[in-house]
Amino acid sequence: MLRIIPIAFSFSLSLFFFKNIISMKKILLTVLPYILLSVYFILLPVNATSQSIANAFYFGLIILWFLIWLSYASLKVREIDLLSEFIQVTGDTIIWSTLFIFGGIVLVFLSINLFETIGIDADRFYVNNIVTLGLCATPFVSLLVMEKFDLIKISTILSKIFLPLFLLSIIGFGIVSLFTDVKPHETRNVFIVYNLMLVVVMCILNFVSINNSNRFIKICSMVLALVTIALDGVVLSAIIFRIKTYGVTPNKITLLVANVIMLANLIYIVFIGLSNRDYKVYSKKILLFLPAYAIFALVVVFIFPMIFKFI
Repeated sequence: MLRIIPIAFSFSLSLFFFKNIISMKKILLTVLPYILLSVYFILLPVNATSQSIANAFYFGLIILWFLIWLSYASLKVREIDLLSEFIQVTGDTIIWSTLFIFGGIVLVFLSINLFETIGIDADRFYVNNIVTLGLCATPFVSLLVMEKFDLIKISTILSKIFLPLFLLSIIGFGIVSLFTDVKPHETRNVFIVYNLMLVVVMCILNFVSINNSNRFIKICSMVLALVTIALDGVVLSAIIFRIKTYGVTPNKITLLVANVIMLANLIYIVFIGLSNRDYKVYSKKILLFLPAYAIFALVVVFIFPMIFKFI
């Protein structure tokens, strides 16, 4: 059952956007991938130590994100504007959900302590019912709030504030890392942190691209992309070193291909930025690379487990 919980949650979010779909054919084409993905995950062998199966579940989340987008866009996959809108919706939903979760934590904490003052232990009730229900309902409440106050784009404001700060942090980290003995080549935890940082940067760059409305933000995006290219080069060299030293594993091959794709994406962002002065054209063209991640996710989910014989 745990395997299909993310699928059920993603399907529920897709249902939220079914108001944009009026064709039964489109509804069937939206539902069918969820059914196939559910059956596939249920049939996968149960192996807690399998790297290829674990990666299939992780990258399955990317596929689920694209499936929600297909529902949002009513299967209009060529509409870049709809993809841009959905990325904006994703960012706003994450921020609103985070705010609601923090508010909920405070409310639950106060409620539990209030009940304790009158001799009632409400911990288990709140954890098993209120907390679980609240976490499941948070994104849907966020979407309803965003529809009600559609002029408030918190994610746009925050991205323009934090992009320059994140750029300074990455540059500072890169400079300091040159003078330390701890490298990602042999230290596994550092290697993982470098990869997580790359993922965060890619998410920021693709999100900021849809809100790129001035020259300063574009310059920051370009510089961040250039700095991250150097960072990705370090990560790629670390992956190759670890493959030569410790052997081939599903995790290493998956990370190798993922980092090559991210490197190509970064180079593409810089190229598009240099060749397009129009902010709208620049934003749209950057998003054209996103399907590459969907294709790679499909490979990791459906092909890699078989290639590595589910180990």
